[in-house]
Amino acid sequence: MKLPLLVFLGFTFGIIGLSQNGSRVCKKSAMAAWKPLPTLRYSCKGAKDEWDEKVLKLPARMSALKLVSAQLEALNTSAWWQTPVDDLTLCDFRRKPGTFSAAEQEKFDSNYVIKLMGNNHLRLVLLPDPCYQTEYSGSVGYLLNHKQSTTYVSKVLDGFFTRADNAVNIDFAKLGEEEIIEVSTGSGGLHPEITNYYFTINPTTNRAVPKNLFVGDKGPTNEISSALLMSDPEDFDLPPDAVTLKVITANSLAPTISIYSEEDEGTIDDNGRKLKRTVLKWNGKVYK
Repeated sequence: MKLPLLVFLGFTFGIIGLSQNGSRVCKKSAMAAWKPLPTLRYSCKGAKDEWDEKVLKLPARMSALKLVSAQLEALNTSAWWQTPVDDLTLCDFRRKPGTFSAAEQEKFDSNYVIKLMGNNHLRLVLLPDPCYQTEYSGSVGYLLNHKQSTTYVSKVLDGFFTRADNAVNIDFAKLGEEEIIEVSTGSGGLHPEITNYYFTINPTTNRAVPKNLFVGDKGPTNEISSALLMSDPEDFDLPPDAVTLKVITANSLAPTISIYSEEDEGTIDDNGRKLKRTVLKWNGKVYK
């Protein structure tokens, strides 16, 4: 069973587009700017089963990924980029201007999968994979960078799957003049984890490249994972900022972050899981 994204990552999916009276509207201007996102299509022939990672290397899939990338580059109109992603999302669901009916609101809240997120120059597009981990929202994520009249596309998630609904989000921070892009993912399940990936834009190619903010077992890395603290930090006499992997705060990198691991000797009893907290400090180059 999948659980709502709000349970795992604290995102705002449930309030997308809500007006003061609790209704949603597909605006005429947003509908005019709306563009359908491409669909990833390829033959599943040659795959033993949908859990086999060999699916990710199928020649048909590799060709389909290239085609989708080219189609995403066509999302380059000023109107599309200047329209907030929440407005585009509402029109993607409704496909016509107007106020949501009660039935539409319920269906949007319970069934719609968020595929577009970001701001007016950097956006994440999440496309379902037709052959890989289809029961667990198998998908591919592309980062779109709009500069002048051109959209540059980079694949930043591949082979992603989750037991949680709408378990991907994007955030941004400034490090001097450099823009840092955070792609957050949640696993869901009985032992939920969060894995974050960090990128920056190469000024020469205008495409996303890994931003190594952490020290991994094999050297610098742009990826970090943590068990999810399901309760408020204050419930365990922890400081308010001890939430799981709160790397970005107010458009800046946090001075410290908290990661959690499930360990028998863990002193934090979070819904029956024994967790150990580790604090990493930012030294101006990496967290360690």
